[in-house]
Amino acid sequence: MKLLWIGVLIAPLILSAAPAAKKLAVVSTAFADSDDGPPSASDDQFLPGETLFFRCQVEGYKRSESNEVKIGYEIQAADSHDVPLQLPEKGSIATTLSPEDKNWMPKLRYTVVVPPLAESGEYHVIVKVKDELGDATAESLAKFTVHGHDVAPSDSLAVQNFHFFRDENDAKPIPIAAYRPGDSLWARFDMTGYKIADKNMFDIGYGLVVLREDGSVAYAQPEAAVSKEAPFYPQRYQPGELSLNMPKDIAKGEYTIVLTVRDHIGQQTFETREKFSIE
Repeated sequence: MKLLWIGVLIAPLILSAAPAAKKLAVVSTAFADSDDGPPSASDDQFLPGETLFFRCQVEGYKRSESNEVKIGYEIQAADSHDVPLQLPEKGSIATTLSPEDKNWMPKLRYTVVVPPLAESGEYHVIVKVKDELGDATAESLAKFTVHGHDVAPSDSLAVQNFHFFRDENDAKPIPIAAYRPGDSLWARFDMTGYKIADKNMFDIGYGLVVLREDGSVAYAQPEAAVSKEAPFYPQRYQPGELSLNMPKDIAKGEYTIVLTVRDHIGQQTFETREKFSIE
């Protein structure tokens, strides 16, 4: 008896693994100049006092058998020293999805107001999310750059960046502080190094005296301005401004502004002398 061998080609069994479930994550972070506006470029710089609109989405969350979703979140903006710019925003998203919403991702929005006296640096927004059903957490950090007015830090009360101007709205100071009878003199400066108390409280003021060449007093205003505040975001410096109207009969010559700044909380006093001339 002959045996008939029948060759059977057995195709290899290929098992396709199901795609791995995504982990909880914050994605699609973006800053814009308006709500839902086009994303800003990564090298864009924002200015003090400007409003930014931040947005992001959440993926990898778990659904219940009845397609319920429950996500908690907290969003906080901070400066380059990790100091919060404003109060954090906390909330939750609780909804029931339809079977067709398999690709739905919740969107979070947060409005950031850059402090009006913000320093230059790399700022950031931190987003923390928690999937209540999946018992998972995720965190993301999105950076943005602020181009502010830079004032060097000081351990004691000081005046910096004192400049003379011809007009209140001039952007550039005059190279030589020379005026004519009847002119208006404007000056701007920054005060820093004052004591910041609890709740970011500060209390400073300044006065001035104008001296003639012989040292006699031509003008005096001992309490020109006072600034006492307790802002949410600490103000590490405070701008100051003064203006003088030169009488038409003022004598020509060199004059000196004696500016005295007082820190009422830190019990500090600082004096600077700045010269100008009438020609």
